[in-house]
Amino acid sequence: MSDNMSETKRPAEVPTLPRTLYLETTNRCDSKCQTCVRTFLTLEPPKDLTLAELKGIVDQFPVLERVVLHGVGEPLLNRELFAMVAYVKARGATVLFNSDAIALTPTRARQLIESRLDEFRVSMDAASREMYARIRGVDQFDRVLENVRQLLQLQHELNERTPRVSLWFTAMKANLDELPAFVRLAVNLGVPEVYVQRLVYNGQGLAVAEQSLHRALHEREQRLVEEATALARAFDIGFKASGLTTPLESLKGTALEQRPWSGCQRPWTLSYVTANGNVLPCCISPWSAKDYRGAMLGNAFTEDFAGLWNGERYRQFREAFESDSPPDPCRGCGLLWSI
Repeated sequence: MSDNMSETKRPAEVPTLPRTLYLETTNRCDSKCQTCVRTFLTLEPPKDLTLAELKGIVDQFPVLERVVLHGVGEPLLNRELFAMVAYVKARGATVLFNSDAIALTPTRARQLIESRLDEFRVSMDAASREMYARIRGVDQFDRVLENVRQLLQLQHELNERTPRVSLWFTAMKANLDELPAFVRLAVNLGVPEVYVQRLVYNGQGLAVAEQSLHRALHEREQRLVEEATALARAFDIGFKASGLTTPLESLKGTALEQRPWSGCQRPWTLSYVTANGNVLPCCISPWSAKDYRGAMLGNAFTEDFAGLWNGERYRQFREAFESDSPPDPCRGCGLLWSI
């Protein structure tokens, strides 16, 4: 490790608990996405987080600014989801989650609005029924469109601005041709934002290196992203990438760094808890960890979170993160997938 790196090395202990928390409300799902680790591997026993379990975790945090209620499952399948949203909202936090919107019945749409959820992110990955079925593994494209349309109509009728609805697109070689049409789809539905994600690949299904566009955009592919960008600008809708950047910047990547994972702040600023209570460094860990059990930093059901947050496993994780040999889940992060 260089002297310069030693000078900027972040501490193994963090004096305050994180203000951002990811809580996996369920690991059950009604999609079979060909980009999702859950479709191919069973990482943990099937489980829904209960409202009592959520309260037991959340109540340990003096301040929570942002709570994300998703993981490898579909949040709408948890019957206590809306009570969870309302409980965390009462703590003053911004609350959001990604969903496939298949189970977004009219009743749930109303509950979604009444719970005061801040953001509802709809993962679709396609602008056509055929591509949707190929990527998402189920034939529910038309149903999802209708569910989103009804949610937005109900918001309009109730004169409500939340939750803020967005459509999400995991960009890969298989579907990039549909990105401009995906923007048009958002426009037609009245959805104000589109997000483009980089593919996290693990060698299963479509989540393979050959499908990745990161640092591999050819001229035609770049034109497709630019066309989608221009459409979004023309129709005045948001067109963004995760990581507070643009889709084109995210896919093109930055200059290759020696330690591409090092820009991440998550080991010091947030934590991710699965439906079984297992604590992981971030929501990418289930996709990226070669040794999933080895990535677990404790269990929020059996351990006090303050002790866990600065316990031996977390301290060792942060120390390894600041070295030239990062922890297993972080190897390649910032290069192979998005930070």
